[in-house]
Amino acid sequence: MSGNEDEIGLLSGAPAPAPKPAVATPTPAASHPVVAPSGPPKLDSRTFLSLQAADDAERTLTADKVTTLSAVLSSRAPGPAVVKLTIQIRYTSTYPGEGAEWPVRWTPPGKKQVAELFPRKETHNLTLQPNTPVPLSFEVTAPVGVRYGDRVEVRLAAELDDGAPVELVMACVARQAVLAIKTSRGYEREVADTLLARAEEKPDVVFSLLVPSALRGYVFAEGMSFEGVREMLKGIRKARGLVEGETTLKEVEPLLVPKITVEGFVEGAIVELISGPFKGEKARVKKIDQAKEEITVELIEAVVPIPVTVRGDHVRMLERGGSKSGS
Repeated sequence: MSGNEDEIGLLSGAPAPAPKPAVATPTPAASHPVVAPSGPPKLDSRTFLSLQAADDAERTLTADKVTTLSAVLSSRAPGPAVVKLTIQIRYTSTYPGEGAEWPVRWTPPGKKQVAELFPRKETHNLTLQPNTPVPLSFEVTAPVGVRYGDRVEVRLAAELDDGAPVELVMACVARQAVLAIKTSRGYEREVADTLLARAEEKPDVVFSLLVPSALRGYVFAEGMSFEGVREMLKGIRKARGLVEGETTLKEVEPLLVPKITVEGFVEGAIVELISGPFKGEKARVKKIDQAKEEITVELIEAVVPIPVTVRGDHVRMLERGGSKSGS
């Protein structure tokens, strides 16, 4: 008999238990982030929003006048979008601490009542439909006490869910006005001198004065406010008040350039004297002085030709080089 214990065991003992099948150890799988349910994608303001001025983004305005600043807000989002609109009112003055606040009013979209924009900053939520522009209109009034160069800004910012907002700045700037003052004829200089003396005490009301010799009965003042100039005119002798409405620089410009009274005259021309001791006499032009605006003539019917020097506006043209001419 063999001494192999393994063999004895097989012959004499119970059958050895079958080996258990090996259990494979699972290999750890690669870890993946847990994805939460996602909502609608965020919209970028600069991609889907447009905020533009409807006309001029900056206006000049005289005191106590009203203008309107307008803008258009629109959305290119694929569906209705809620937009946060921020409005900020900012004042600046050339005289720090003294500038008057400009009243600003607007009608919020979807509303009928006009609202005063008293706070310096406020926010509104608007629902915009795709490609449907929403007008924004702001009524701005320049106060009576406004100074030259004072400024009000309407700052707008519109934003969606994500990204920087789209922005727009609209402004009004105070400017001077040319005002016409009615006076008694012949007293234009007297009224202007008195007004000038008062203007030196209040330099922010009237900046300059014009007394045109070609226009009788009027004095022009460059100032900030109708009310300010009207107040300064009180009690001035022969001042008859302000002409309603602003006078433009274009209307005053011809008065700033003196007309050359000898323009159009030539030597040898036949003229008629319309003023002075020889009024009604005919004469021949002998010499023209452009600098002094004077004409030297010889009387035609005088027995002895005597040169007479007169102002250019004291003669009327009759014949120029043998041809008839009007005055």
